Amino acid sequence: MKKIILVITVLLVSHVSIAQNFNELEHYEFNSVESYKTEQANVLLCANYLFNNPTNTSELNRLTSIQYIIKWMTGTPDYTFEIGEKALELTKGNDDLLGLYMAAMSKVVLENTERQLSNDEIYNQSEEVLVNYCSNADNKMKPSRKIKKILKSRKE
Repeated sequence: MKKIILVITVLLVSHVSIAQNFNELEHYEFNSVESYKTEQANVLLCANYLFNNPTNTSELNRLTSIQYIIKWMTGTPDYTFEIGEKALELTKGNDDLLGLYMAAMSKVVLENTERQLSNDEIYNQSEEVLVNYCSNADNKMKPSRKIKKILKSRKE
């Protein structure tokens, strides 16, 4: 019982703390190599926020989260992100899907720090996160053709 209460408390505190930090994140500047390292926890919080909430909830906070993640991705010296042909086909001209794909990439590398993942591993795990998000109609995210194909193949 204590563990359940602890988990609920941690989730509530992290949700409240990220909600309070959106204004700070919007104006945050990565000024040094170390700042990218120290902000990894906030990047992961933002990614989790995006995947734990529907697209029609707090659009400004979602936009702030995606912009913050992209700023981190473009400057972090610890990770290199490749948005290749497969990713572009997966998101097919949908900026919202592309932003979520980039958040998924960040989430994947930050949750798998025990070893460096290959570009294919990052893509496959990010695709899985994005497809799972799109599979939930409550999230209000229109899937691309490729995501629809993946979802259809899962049902068969």
